[in-house]
Amino acid sequence: MKDELQSVLADICNFPVPSEEEWYQAAEKSLKGKSVEKLLYTTTPEGITLKPLYVEKDREELPYTDNIPGQAPHLRGVGVLPDDKKAWHITQAVTERTPEAANKEINTGLKKGQHGVTIRLNAPVLQGKKPASDNISESGVLVVDVEDVKTLFNKVDWENHTLHMEAGPDILPIFSILAGSLQSREELTKIEGSVAADPLGSWVKHGSLPVSLTKSFDNMAAVIKWSQQQQVNLRTVLVSSEPYHNGGASAVEEIAYTLAAGVTYLRELQQRGVSPEESAPFFQFSFPAGASFFMEIAKFRAARALWSNIQAAFDIEEEKRTMHVHGTTSQRTKAKYDPYVNMLRSTTEAFAAAAGGADSIEVAPFDEAFQRPTDFSKRIARNTQIILQEEAHIGRTIDAGGGSFYIEQLSDELAQKAWSLFQEIEAEGGLVTSLEKGTPQAQVEEKKKDRERDVQKQKRVFVGVNKYADLDEKPISVLPEDDSQEVSNYLQKRENSLSRAQRNYDEDNIVESTIQAAEEGASIQDIAAGLGWAASEEKQIPNIPLWREAEVFEELRDKANTYKEEKGKSLSALLVTLGPLASHKARTDFASGFLQTGGFETVQTEDLLDTETAVEKAASTEESILVLCGTDQSYEEQAADIVEGVKKQTPDKTILLAGNLSDEENQQLSERGLDGTIHRHSNVYETLSWLHRVKGAESK
Repeated sequence: MKDELQSVLADICNFPVPSEEEWYQAAEKSLKGKSVEKLLYTTTPEGITLKPLYVEKDREELPYTDNIPGQAPHLRGVGVLPDDKKAWHITQAVTERTPEAANKEINTGLKKGQHGVTIRLNAPVLQGKKPASDNISESGVLVVDVEDVKTLFNKVDWENHTLHMEAGPDILPIFSILAGSLQSREELTKIEGSVAADPLGSWVKHGSLPVSLTKSFDNMAAVIKWSQQQQVNLRTVLVSSEPYHNGGASAVEEIAYTLAAGVTYLRELQQRGVSPEESAPFFQFSFPAGASFFMEIAKFRAARALWSNIQAAFDIEEEKRTMHVHGTTSQRTKAKYDPYVNMLRSTTEAFAAAAGGADSIEVAPFDEAFQRPTDFSKRIARNTQIILQEEAHIGRTIDAGGGSFYIEQLSDELAQKAWSLFQEIEAEGGLVTSLEKGTPQAQVEEKKKDRERDVQKQKRVFVGVNKYADLDEKPISVLPEDDSQEVSNYLQKRENSLSRAQRNYDEDNIVESTIQAAEEGASIQDIAAGLGWAASEEKQIPNIPLWREAEVFEELRDKANTYKEEKGKSLSALLVTLGPLASHKARTDFASGFLQTGGFETVQTEDLLDTETAVEKAASTEESILVLCGTDQSYEEQAADIVEGVKKQTPDKTILLAGNLSDEENQQLSERGLDGTIHRHSNVYETLSWLHRVKGAESK
């Protein structure tokens, strides 16, 4: 059959189909004899080596590639189409803070194309404390009790839309006020989506818990049992890779730690009388999609396949194995400079999540990294998904990556590496023990350092930040409305709801007991206190903080802007151009781009053809940082004399050279006064930080 196919292709194309060996020979020839492996093979943060060419034999021996969507282990998806025939649910997070404003945002979004909403509450509320929101940039919806929930969801049609609500470390307080806000238990059965707690995710994110894991697992089991009795379909167990992803983890760590959390929850629920077959449908997984497009597609596919195999190990019947996945765009990949590029980043991330088979997707507004999102940024985020789904028709093809030699191979390698790490966690005693020892935290920190180093060296490019910086960039013109007065009014109005007497709940009927308390006016804080949150003695662990890759260069730009405000002039450097334009342009452009990422404006001399003129121009300029730009030949003939001449007249000037010198050349020029070189192998961040110190632009 294969010979027949090649014959047909040869006839159609009128040239023979080349073999893989012939392709590599041609590639090596085009590289003028240099190694294909050295120049065209790359290694990802996951430790996977990517080849320049993938062929059919890369796929032939892989497992499950001939399966159809919906067939275990669900590499290609858990079904042919979602029940409501949507490719995925377009879900956006609510960013307004008061219940009234948030309700308006919800209804507006649902009318303009969203299929659902994500609710993230004010952080202190999720920790069982009084709501606090004294910072204009702080996010999170302010909700205290059922009255707030009624206001929040006023006129929302839950029969046609989905809800995703994060409940923090313990499901019961948030679940209770939601249930208590409804007129009947039957209304709760009409809401689809998730109201889910992730105690392990909260633990590693904050380093501590306001409630013990034991109590949280008890409540998790109680809510599932109650939901089964009441036929409530909300998923109540959140298994999220967000803390690991946004801390710097690779896809391997994300999948492994998430699977380990899922297994922990299955076991804890099983010990409390909820079988894995009963509990698994209540699990809601969440994965951010990062910048590596094909790796992110593979991540969603690999996670689904491995979770299916885990369910098989827990004796869950094949037709009952499922995985509900919520995809989000990454916080880690966003930048505050040249912020409109964030739209492009989010688009590719959402595309990857869709192609990877996410059931619902949330695109963050492009300004999320530096301000409270505006109506404009929220509209763009929502429309990004609508365009992907309704104009680009992403999702019309089920498992778009299926059959791709590259994606299939990548999915398999990623699954194998993630499974190996998962087994290491299991051998250590499970995720709880592993987190107590700090193993995942250390692994994520190591990956973060690797990523940070790549950003510093421009191996990982952030357009407008660590490369192609625009120093004439105007501040973003659309700013969020100041809602501080509304927030203040809300807190004052709700003050009486924040300090009611602590209640004791019926442990044998804990869910009904807390719902009844909520109906009678108990706040989230009251319910949390009654459940013994304040008495938690859960061990503190090293946390994994949110980290953005562009931060280090943003700090440099911030310092440069502060310097300009204080001194009345910008950081600047003089590019000393040696020879005619054609001789120095490549290195002049490189040096200018290099320096601009640190906030340095650059000026350059006219083309300098002789050493004496170069020394005169360089020594007489008011710029204290000079960069020689020319050819290797001009450096050999002029650099030493120029450096020595300038240093004799102005010894305080810092002189750099654009180019990568040999050790011998570097030593010789250093002896004449050269302070350093800049080239494509430089650590750009470290060099610019040093130049900031030279100019006195370090923050005080």
